[in-house]
Amino acid sequence: MAVHAYTGGIIPDLLLIASVLIFIAGIWLLIARWGHGSPGRFFSSWVTESFRDGGMAFLRVLVFDVFFFRRIWTRSKRRWAVHMAMFWGFFILGAFTLVSIIGLVLGYFDPAGFGGAISRYLADFHLPYDVLGYFILAGSGIALGRRLFVKEVRKRTGLTDLFLVGSIFIIALTGMVAEWFSGYATGIGPLMTNWNLALEFMAWHIYVAFLLFVMVIPWTKFRHIITVPLTLLARRGGD
Repeated sequence: MAVHAYTGGIIPDLLLIASVLIFIAGIWLLIARWGHGSPGRFFSSWVTESFRDGGMAFLRVLVFDVFFFRRIWTRSKRRWAVHMAMFWGFFILGAFTLVSIIGLVLGYFDPAGFGGAISRYLADFHLPYDVLGYFILAGSGIALGRRLFVKEVRKRTGLTDLFLVGSIFIIALTGMVAEWFSGYATGIGPLMTNWNLALEFMAWHIYVAFLLFVMVIPWTKFRHIITVPLTLLARRGGD
């Protein structure tokens, strides 16, 4: 999503690297705190608890509770559909984006050879970005709309939850708009091509939305994106 409008350069590349390093540092410090100063102690305890009932039990919890949100399914099918769209769309799209960025790097170092061929192939491989981007946009849009306009949901929505869902919505929206104006969006791209607008929305997508979101995850209450799956696995499922 929006990777086609990414032009790179020293400053953008440094910001991408910095955001990843800040995220990794936050995760490392978080795990060290859980292990009372020793990440190894935490991992040892977590593995022991997670696999206490065996490998098959671990896989069952990983698939049904973590990947397919079993607990949410039993409570609300509507919430389950929204979570599935946001989680899997974001997860798979992140993988596609990572592969595309690797392709861009390969094309930069080997433009006339294998790297350039991979980069050109990925540049034309835009349909998954569109489909997954629309899934995320729809899922986060529904979740945000319910928190803003449905009275019962609004009453039990905190600012952190609202900001989290709103951040995902903004990331998806700015990324999709950048893709539309880059000219690569399936079907409508050639009709909306405006490279200057694509770069402007790409800047919002990368610097204001995505990088900020990635950097703050381990330092704020957003860490539940990481802690909830780890807790479910350590508790071997359950409610």
